[in-house]
Amino acid sequence: MTQEDQIYRNLQLHLDSMPIGFPASESGADIKVLKAFFKPDEALLATYLEYNPISLKRIYSRTKNLGMPLEEIKLKLDLMVQKRIIDEYINPKTNEKSYGNLPYAIGFFETHVNRLTKDMAEASEEYALHFMKEFLGEKTGIPQMRTVPINAAITHENEIMSYDNAREILENVVGPYAVAPCVCVQSRELLGKNCKHDMIERCMVNSQTYLDHGDARKISKSEAFEILQKAEEIGLVIQPGNTKDAGGFCLCCGCCCGILSHAKLLEKPAQLFATNYFSEVNEEECTGCRTCEEVCPMDAIIVNEISHINKEQCIGCGVCVSKCPSEAIQLRDKEEKIIPPKNGVDLIAKITQKKMS
Repeated sequence: MTQEDQIYRNLQLHLDSMPIGFPASESGADIKVLKAFFKPDEALLATYLEYNPISLKRIYSRTKNLGMPLEEIKLKLDLMVQKRIIDEYINPKTNEKSYGNLPYAIGFFETHVNRLTKDMAEASEEYALHFMKEFLGEKTGIPQMRTVPINAAITHENEIMSYDNAREILENVVGPYAVAPCVCVQSRELLGKNCKHDMIERCMVNSQTYLDHGDARKISKSEAFEILQKAEEIGLVIQPGNTKDAGGFCLCCGCCCGILSHAKLLEKPAQLFATNYFSEVNEEECTGCRTCEEVCPMDAIIVNEISHINKEQCIGCGVCVSKCPSEAIQLRDKEEKIIPPKNGVDLIAKITQKKMS
């Protein structure tokens, strides 16, 4: 192994020790991803950081073996922040900067919206299926995101808590409202695969950082609801963060979304999703028109005279319910409800605790 290859392997091991890991793959796709996003000197410096941002002084004390002056370390870190491969935190009282690692996803893959290269897209596609179980929390039972049903699928028979209601999630956003292009769609386009849906702006982010870096467009509250409405009409899946105060969500399609397009290739993917619902067919009402089969983003439906839904594949998004012309599909509540962590800090703490147990 060359010295450069060892640097990237060390970064892989370092990132894999984080709450959201970065597991090695037999194909070497993990290293391809790191080489696409990090230059060797950036990869080396990133191994001295932590998931929670630490001060420049602490970083400098750790990197003295590199023989770089403090000013050079700071310059490199600031450039890495600008490239969106690491994170920064600025103390509002002291204005002091701290720097920390970003996970791969949700992390430095998503922050490359509008700046992905073909090399990044190719490496990410090769690594995606291997990474998916880590993203969905196979080892911890706690995924980073959850699936909530579209509004048209909900009836008075469903128990809908605020964290499972996309409109309440939007209503409770504590500004600013912003929307970003979907990095998954951009990645697929770089690979020559265009999305079936004519809607590129579909990531609802509550992040001043995205606005500061020009990665998102500030919108009004009313426009945010209009975007959600359009997404529901064209059959996109609503995926907020797996917390009670999500603050935003991704609006995802089965053809491009890195989660959906690869998760549906796994065995029994529904058990890896944080969802409180599933779809059920009324056999007497079903006409076998195949509409549900065509729109299901998880390929969970097969029509053989009438529709049959594979509950081990269904994630309760409600798309089939809203599109069924004969109203033969209903959204059902799961018996055991999944209650999400309070916030992002609580989510990471619970994931970390599960990994350590």
